[in-house]
Amino acid sequence: LRMRTCLALSTVALLCIGVTGRYEDRYDRSKMPWDLRPVQNIIGLWELTSKNGRIRDLPPPDQIDFAINPIPKFGARAINITHTYFQANSDRVFRHDYGFMPVKNSTRRDPRIHIAYLTTSSEGWSMMEQGQVRGPKITFHLKQFLSRSFGVSKMNHLDIREYERQFEQTDYNNLVMKVRAETSVDTESYTAFYRRVMG
Repeated sequence: LRMRTCLALSTVALLCIGVTGRYEDRYDRSKMPWDLRPVQNIIGLWELTSKNGRIRDLPPPDQIDFAINPIPKFGARAINITHTYFQANSDRVFRHDYGFMPVKNSTRRDPRIHIAYLTTSSEGWSMMEQGQVRGPKITFHLKQFLSRSFGVSKMNHLDIREYERQFEQTDYNNLVMKVRAETSVDTESYTAFYRRVMG
């Protein structure tokens, strides 16, 4: 219970911080902390162009926004994350995921670049993913899934047991996201392709 409360409160705190920055600073790499250099090329607004594979309850976002401003006043330096989902054949939003991606750079003792992907969905659940950066690839594995962390979810049947997410930039303007998930209902595995539209 304490861990659930901490995760929910930290997400809300970062969301509150996120509304105070100037929009034009969102992708301004000149304001980027040194800590975020390993993931600097992913910063920007990405739009889904195509997808393939088995998708049921966990579709890829139609837009992914990786922003660097505002920088949290405390704790790890992080990239702000916003996932936006639109209704089919419409520009009407039906779901958002909000969160942040802290980066822990390599050191002499540990040459790996550690990274986390912490999100809370408007559907009411939170996910904590951890992983590593290796060149143009970022790989995450699910550490914790908290169902209905606030409100009432219309997807209260969902229980994510395993979740692997990988981002890879094939070039500066193209991003591939691969997801493999096991839920209480089904197994999903798909590839989603994005292009940069801003940043």
